[in-house]
Amino acid sequence: MITVHKKQILLTVILIALALNTYTFSLGYSSAAAPVLEEYANDFSAYYIGAWRLFHNPTQIYASGHYLPGDYLIEPTPQIFKYTPSFLVFFSPLLALSYQDALNLFDILQFLSVFASAFFVYQLIKNQNLLLGSIAIIVVLLAPAALSFDAKILFQGYYWGYTMANAHILQTALIVGALYFAYTKKPLVCAFMVAVACFDPRIVLLALPLLLWYSRHTLHKTILASIGFITALNAPFFFYQNIGQTFLQQEVQGNIITQMYAYNWVPILAVITLTLIETTSLIKTHFNSITLNAKKKPHLDRC
Repeated sequence: MITVHKKQILLTVILIALALNTYTFSLGYSSAAAPVLEEYANDFSAYYIGAWRLFHNPTQIYASGHYLPGDYLIEPTPQIFKYTPSFLVFFSPLLALSYQDALNLFDILQFLSVFASAFFVYQLIKNQNLLLGSIAIIVVLLAPAALSFDAKILFQGYYWGYTMANAHILQTALIVGALYFAYTKKPLVCAFMVAVACFDPRIVLLALPLLLWYSRHTLHKTILASIGFITALNAPFFFYQNIGQTFLQQEVQGNIITQMYAYNWVPILAVITLTLIETTSLIKTHFNSITLNAKKKPHLDRC
Protein backbone atom coordinates (compact mmCIF):
# COMPACT_ATOMS: atom_id res chain seq x y z
CA MET A 1 0.00 0.00 0.00
CA ILE A 2 1.32 3.43 -0.94
CA THR A 3 1.52 6.13 1.73
CA VAL A 4 1.25 9.86 1.11
CA HIS A 5 4.95 10.32 1.94
CA LYS A 6 6.01 7.56 -0.46
CA LYS A 7 3.77 8.94 -3.20
CA GLN A 8 5.29 12.41 -2.81
CA ILE A 9 8.83 11.02 -3.08
CA LEU A 10 8.03 8.97 -6.19
CA LEU A 11 6.31 11.91 -7.88
CA THR A 12 9.29 14.12 -7.04
CA VAL A 13 11.65 11.60 -8.63
CA ILE A 14 9.40 11.50 -11.72
CA LEU A 15 9.37 15.29 -12.01
CA ILE A 16 13.16 15.49 -11.73
CA ALA A 17 13.59 12.71 -14.30
CA LEU A 18 11.16 14.39 -16.70
CA ALA A 19 12.98 17.70 -16.29
CA LEU A 20 16.31 16.04 -17.13
CA ASN A 21 14.72 14.25 -20.08
CA THR A 22 13.35 17.58 -21.30
CA TYR A 23 16.84 19.05 -21.20
CA THR A 24 18.17 16.02 -23.09
CA PHE A 25 15.39 16.44 -25.65
CA SER A 26 16.34 20.08 -26.21
CA LEU A 27 19.90 18.99 -27.02
CA GLY A 28 18.86 16.11 -29.26
CA TYR A 29 16.15 18.07 -31.06
CA SER A 30 18.65 20.79 -31.93
CA SER A 31 21.18 18.23 -33.16
CA ALA A 32 18.56 16.45 -35.29
CA ALA A 33 18.30 19.49 -37.56
CA ALA A 34 21.95 19.15 -38.64
CA PRO A 35 23.60 16.19 -40.41
CA VAL A 36 25.01 13.75 -37.85
CA LEU A 37 26.68 11.20 -40.11
CA GLU A 38 28.90 11.91 -43.09
CA GLU A 39 27.52 9.14 -45.32
CA TYR A 40 23.92 8.66 -44.16
CA ALA A 41 21.05 10.77 -42.91
CA ASN A 42 19.43 10.24 -39.50
CA ASP A 43 17.78 6.90 -38.66
CA PHE A 44 14.48 8.62 -39.36
CA SER A 45 15.40 8.64 -43.06
CA ALA A 46 14.91 4.85 -43.11
CA TYR A 47 11.31 5.24 -41.92
CA TYR A 48 10.54 8.05 -44.33
CA ILE A 49 12.04 6.35 -47.38
CA GLY A 50 10.41 3.05 -46.40
CA ALA A 51 6.99 4.68 -46.26
CA TRP A 52 7.70 6.54 -49.53
CA ARG A 53 8.58 3.30 -51.30
CA LEU A 54 5.48 1.61 -49.86
CA PHE A 55 3.38 3.81 -52.13
CA HIS A 56 5.81 4.47 -54.98
CA ASN A 57 8.12 1.44 -55.21
CA PRO A 58 6.83 -1.27 -52.82
CA THR A 59 9.11 -4.07 -53.98
CA GLN A 60 12.16 -2.02 -52.90
CA ILE A 61 11.18 -1.15 -49.30
CA TYR A 62 14.05 -3.23 -47.90
CA ALA A 63 16.51 -2.37 -50.66
CA SER A 64 19.80 -0.64 -49.98
CA GLY A 65 19.52 2.92 -48.74
CA HIS A 66 21.16 4.30 -51.87
CA TYR A 67 18.84 6.20 -54.18
CA LEU A 68 16.44 4.42 -56.47
CA PRO A 69 14.42 5.97 -59.30
CA GLY A 70 11.51 7.93 -57.83
CA ASP A 71 12.89 8.09 -54.30
CA TYR A 72 12.25 11.12 -52.14
CA LEU A 73 15.44 13.19 -51.93
CA ILE A 74 17.10 12.82 -48.52
CA GLU A 75 20.69 13.97 -48.18
CA PRO A 76 23.32 12.70 -47.93
CA THR A 77 21.78 9.18 -48.29
CA PRO A 78 18.75 7.58 -46.62
CA GLN A 79 19.38 4.63 -44.34
CA ILE A 80 17.93 1.16 -44.95
CA PHE A 81 14.49 0.36 -43.55
CA LYS A 82 14.76 -2.71 -41.26
CA TYR A 83 11.56 -2.90 -39.21
CA THR A 84 8.46 -5.01 -39.81
CA PRO A 85 6.15 -3.72 -42.59
CA SER A 86 3.43 -2.98 -40.01
CA PHE A 87 5.53 -0.04 -38.77
CA LEU A 88 4.79 1.73 -42.06
CA VAL A 89 1.04 1.58 -41.36
CA PHE A 90 1.45 3.97 -38.44
CA PHE A 91 4.27 6.01 -39.96
CA SER A 92 2.67 6.73 -43.36
CA PRO A 93 0.63 9.80 -42.24
CA LEU A 94 3.92 11.64 -41.72
CA LEU A 95 4.47 11.55 -45.48
CA ALA A 96 2.03 14.47 -45.66
CA LEU A 97 4.91 16.58 -44.29
CA SER A 98 8.33 17.34 -45.71
CA TYR A 99 11.18 15.20 -44.42
CA GLN A 100 12.48 17.70 -41.86
CA ASP A 101 9.00 18.67 -40.64
CA ALA A 102 8.09 14.99 -40.28
CA LEU A 103 11.32 14.34 -38.36
CA ASN A 104 10.61 17.24 -36.01
CA LEU A 105 7.05 16.06 -35.37
CA PHE A 106 8.20 12.48 -34.80
CA ASP A 107 10.76 13.65 -32.25
CA ILE A 108 8.11 15.69 -30.45
CA LEU A 109 5.78 12.68 -30.39
CA GLN A 110 8.59 10.58 -28.95
CA PHE A 111 9.25 13.18 -26.28
CA LEU A 112 5.56 13.22 -25.34
CA SER A 113 5.59 9.42 -25.14
CA VAL A 114 8.06 9.74 -22.24
CA PHE A 115 5.28 11.30 -20.17
CA ALA A 116 3.13 8.25 -20.93
CA SER A 117 6.05 6.06 -19.83
CA ALA A 118 6.19 8.04 -16.58
CA PHE A 119 2.53 7.29 -15.87
CA PHE A 120 2.87 3.61 -16.72
CA VAL A 121 6.02 3.01 -14.67
CA TYR A 122 4.55 4.85 -11.66
CA GLN A 123 1.50 2.61 -11.72
CA LEU A 124 3.70 -0.49 -11.95
CA ILE A 125 6.07 0.37 -9.09
CA LYS A 126 4.01 2.46 -6.67
CA ASN A 127 3.47 -0.54 -4.39
CA GLN A 128 7.06 -1.73 -4.63
CA ASN A 129 9.99 -0.88 -2.36
CA LEU A 130 10.61 2.89 -2.44
CA LEU A 131 14.27 2.60 -3.42
CA LEU A 132 13.59 0.04 -6.15
CA GLY A 133 10.68 2.09 -7.42
CA SER A 134 12.84 5.21 -7.64
CA ILE A 135 15.51 3.27 -9.52
CA ALA A 136 12.89 2.01 -11.99
CA ILE A 137 11.69 5.57 -12.65
CA ILE A 138 15.23 6.82 -13.28
CA VAL A 139 16.11 3.93 -15.58
CA VAL A 140 12.90 4.07 -17.64
CA LEU A 141 12.80 7.85 -18.02
CA LEU A 142 16.54 8.52 -18.36
CA ALA A 143 18.27 5.22 -19.25
CA PRO A 144 21.54 6.25 -17.58
CA ALA A 145 24.44 4.34 -19.12
CA ALA A 146 28.08 5.37 -19.38
CA LEU A 147 28.58 4.54 -23.06
CA SER A 148 31.19 7.28 -23.53
CA PHE A 149 32.18 10.39 -21.61
CA ASP A 150 30.50 13.67 -22.45
CA ALA A 151 29.79 16.09 -19.62
CA LYS A 152 27.11 17.81 -21.68
CA ILE A 153 25.26 14.64 -22.71
CA LEU A 154 24.53 12.70 -19.54
CA PHE A 155 21.76 10.46 -20.87
CA GLN A 156 23.12 9.26 -24.16
CA GLY A 157 20.44 6.69 -24.95
CA TYR A 158 17.72 9.31 -25.04
CA TYR A 159 19.99 11.93 -26.55
CA TRP A 160 20.90 9.79 -29.55
CA GLY A 161 17.32 8.58 -29.80
CA TYR A 162 16.19 12.18 -30.24
CA THR A 163 19.18 13.16 -32.39
CA MET A 164 18.71 10.28 -34.82
CA ALA A 165 14.90 10.34 -34.41
CA ASN A 166 15.10 6.61 -33.70
CA ALA A 167 11.85 4.88 -32.76
CA HIS A 168 13.16 3.00 -29.71
CA ILE A 169 12.03 5.81 -27.41
CA LEU A 170 8.49 5.34 -28.66
CA GLN A 171 8.90 1.59 -28.37
CA THR A 172 9.80 1.98 -24.70
CA ALA A 173 6.46 3.70 -24.02
CA LEU A 174 4.61 0.99 -25.95
CA ILE A 175 6.25 -1.88 -24.06
CA VAL A 176 5.94 -0.29 -20.61
CA GLY A 177 2.33 0.53 -21.53
CA ALA A 178 1.72 -3.08 -22.55
CA LEU A 179 3.11 -4.21 -19.18
CA TYR A 180 0.81 -1.78 -17.37
CA PHE A 181 -2.31 -2.97 -19.23
CA ALA A 182 -1.31 -6.60 -18.62
CA TYR A 183 -0.90 -5.75 -14.92
CA THR A 184 -4.33 -4.11 -14.80
CA LYS A 185 -5.98 -7.05 -16.62
CA LYS A 186 -6.82 -5.28 -19.88
CA PRO A 187 -5.75 -7.98 -22.36
CA LEU A 188 -7.03 -6.33 -25.55
CA VAL A 189 -5.22 -3.03 -24.97
CA CYS A 190 -2.11 -4.91 -23.85
CA ALA A 191 -2.19 -7.10 -26.96
CA PHE A 192 -2.59 -4.13 -29.30
CA MET A 193 0.37 -2.30 -27.75
CA VAL A 194 2.47 -5.48 -28.01
CA ALA A 195 1.54 -5.81 -31.69
CA VAL A 196 2.54 -2.21 -32.40
CA ALA A 197 5.76 -2.54 -30.39
CA CYS A 198 6.71 -5.61 -32.43
CA PHE A 199 8.20 -3.44 -35.18
CA ASP A 200 11.48 -4.47 -33.50
CA PRO A 201 10.63 -7.94 -32.15
CA ARG A 202 13.87 -8.31 -30.18
CA ILE A 203 12.76 -6.02 -27.35
CA VAL A 204 9.30 -7.60 -27.16
CA LEU A 205 10.90 -11.04 -26.78
CA LEU A 206 12.99 -9.68 -23.91
CA ALA A 207 9.82 -8.39 -22.23
CA LEU A 208 7.88 -11.61 -22.87
CA PRO A 209 8.46 -13.29 -19.46
CA LEU A 210 7.21 -10.23 -17.55
CA LEU A 211 4.31 -9.76 -19.98
CA LEU A 212 3.23 -13.38 -19.47
CA TRP A 213 3.54 -13.04 -15.69
CA TYR A 214 1.44 -9.89 -15.55
CA SER A 215 -1.07 -11.49 -17.94
CA ARG A 216 -1.35 -14.73 -15.98
CA HIS A 217 -5.00 -14.04 -15.01
CA THR A 218 -5.98 -13.25 -18.62
CA LEU A 219 -3.29 -15.28 -20.39
CA HIS A 220 -5.56 -17.01 -22.91
CA LYS A 221 -7.16 -13.75 -24.04
CA THR A 222 -3.85 -11.88 -24.16
CA ILE A 223 -2.11 -14.51 -26.28
CA LEU A 224 -4.99 -14.90 -28.74
CA ALA A 225 -5.48 -11.13 -29.03
CA SER A 226 -1.74 -10.55 -29.56
CA ILE A 227 -1.61 -13.15 -32.32
CA GLY A 228 -4.71 -11.61 -33.87
CA PHE A 229 -3.39 -8.05 -33.85
CA ILE A 230 0.07 -9.03 -35.10
CA THR A 231 -1.51 -11.05 -37.91
CA ALA A 232 -3.94 -8.27 -38.84
CA LEU A 233 -1.16 -5.69 -39.02
CA ASN A 234 1.35 -7.78 -40.98
CA ALA A 235 -0.50 -10.46 -42.97
CA PRO A 236 -1.79 -8.07 -45.68
CA PHE A 237 1.80 -7.31 -46.65
CA PHE A 238 2.28 -10.93 -47.75
CA PHE A 239 -0.39 -10.32 -50.42
CA TYR A 240 0.87 -6.90 -51.51
CA GLN A 241 4.02 -7.00 -53.62
CA ASN A 242 5.40 -9.81 -51.40
CA ILE A 243 6.59 -7.22 -48.89
CA GLY A 244 6.13 -9.58 -45.95
CA GLN A 245 8.06 -12.36 -47.65
CA THR A 246 10.86 -9.95 -48.52
CA PHE A 247 11.10 -8.90 -44.88
CA LEU A 248 11.39 -12.52 -43.73
CA GLN A 249 14.01 -13.27 -46.37
CA GLN A 250 16.07 -10.29 -45.28
CA GLU A 251 15.80 -11.38 -41.64
CA VAL A 252 16.89 -14.95 -42.40
CA GLN A 253 19.82 -13.67 -44.44
CA GLY A 254 20.81 -11.39 -41.58
CA ASN A 255 20.72 -8.25 -43.70
CA ILE A 256 18.53 -6.39 -41.20
CA ILE A 257 20.51 -7.33 -38.09
CA THR A 258 22.38 -4.32 -36.74
CA GLN A 259 24.87 -3.64 -33.98
CA MET A 260 23.80 -2.13 -30.68
CA TYR A 261 23.60 1.64 -30.45
CA ALA A 262 23.02 3.93 -27.47
CA TYR A 263 19.29 4.31 -28.13
CA ASN A 264 18.80 0.51 -28.22
CA TRP A 265 19.51 0.49 -24.50
CA VAL A 266 16.51 2.70 -23.68
CA PRO A 267 13.88 -0.08 -23.94
CA ILE A 268 16.33 -2.84 -22.98
CA LEU A 269 17.27 -1.23 -19.66
CA ALA A 270 13.61 -0.45 -18.94
CA VAL A 271 12.52 -4.07 -19.46
CA ILE A 272 15.45 -5.57 -17.53
CA THR A 273 14.94 -3.23 -14.58
CA LEU A 274 11.19 -3.82 -14.31
CA THR A 275 11.74 -7.58 -14.62
CA LEU A 276 14.38 -7.61 -11.88
CA ILE A 277 12.21 -5.52 -9.55
CA GLU A 278 9.21 -7.82 -10.02
CA THR A 279 11.43 -10.87 -9.51
CA THR A 280 12.87 -9.35 -6.32
CA SER A 281 9.35 -8.67 -5.05
CA LEU A 282 8.26 -12.26 -5.74
CA ILE A 283 11.31 -13.71 -3.97
CA LYS A 284 10.73 -11.46 -0.97
CA THR A 285 7.05 -12.43 -0.80
CA HIS A 286 7.98 -16.11 -1.02
CA PHE A 287 10.51 -15.92 1.83
CA ASN A 288 8.12 -13.89 3.97
CA SER A 289 5.52 -16.60 3.46
CA ILE A 290 7.99 -19.30 4.48
CA THR A 291 8.99 -17.32 7.59
CA LEU A 292 5.37 -16.75 8.57
CA ASN A 293 4.53 -20.44 8.19
CA ALA A 294 7.60 -21.39 10.25
CA LYS A 295 6.44 -19.13 13.08
CA LYS A 296 2.94 -20.58 13.00
CA LYS A 297 4.08 -24.22 13.01
CA PRO A 298 5.32 -24.43 16.64
CA HIS A 299 2.06 -22.93 17.82
CA LEU A 300 0.09 -25.55 15.88
CA ASP A 301 2.27 -28.34 17.28
CA ARG A 302 1.54 -27.27 20.85
CA CYS A 303 -2.16 -27.34 20.13
